[in-house]
Amino acid sequence: MSDPWHRLDTLLGHIWDRLAAGVADASDPFRLVALATAGTDGPEARMVGLRGADRRAGTIEVHSDLRTAKIRALWTEPRAALLFWDAATQVQIRLSVEMTLIPADRDRWAEVPPEPRLNYGTDPAPGLSVASPEIVTRTPALERFVALSGHVRGIDAVSLAHAPHRRASFDGPDAPGRWVAP
Repeated sequence: MSDPWHRLDTLLGHIWDRLAAGVADASDPFRLVALATAGTDGPEARMVGLRGADRRAGTIEVHSDLRTAKIRALWTEPRAALLFWDAATQVQIRLSVEMTLIPADRDRWAEVPPEPRLNYGTDPAPGLSVASPEIVTRTPALERFVALSGHVRGIDAVSLAHAPHRRASFDGPDAPGRWVAP
């Protein structure tokens, strides 16, 4: 297999292939991704599961409980960042996205397996204080589910496996890229 880090067009295709692998395989390092938003008290980051990656549309998708702080932050400021890391290949991908929130979408909800659905219905709501963790229950409900569809505005890719390290930047989901100093 040739090294995708030799040509920008090959690298961009490789990045989208890696994102697709993160969607398809729960054990792929790109399945769990750090989502950063601008919260009321400053930057906030948390792990989310990658649920969609569509190169043609230039979008990625994650899901959440509608009642979380990240959703409140995104209503105010829809720009966000996603950070992917693969320790085995020493590859970091950052996506700059603009999120569109799609609450209570029945078609998307139908695709969520029963076990992950439990994440969209904790009682009390995520972030509220509880007397003990044992009192938290999970009652999944469509009205608590929201899909976050992120339109990719920029891609920054770094390979620490190369000497010297390699870095490329793309100004959109399918834009020509440029090499930049790592």
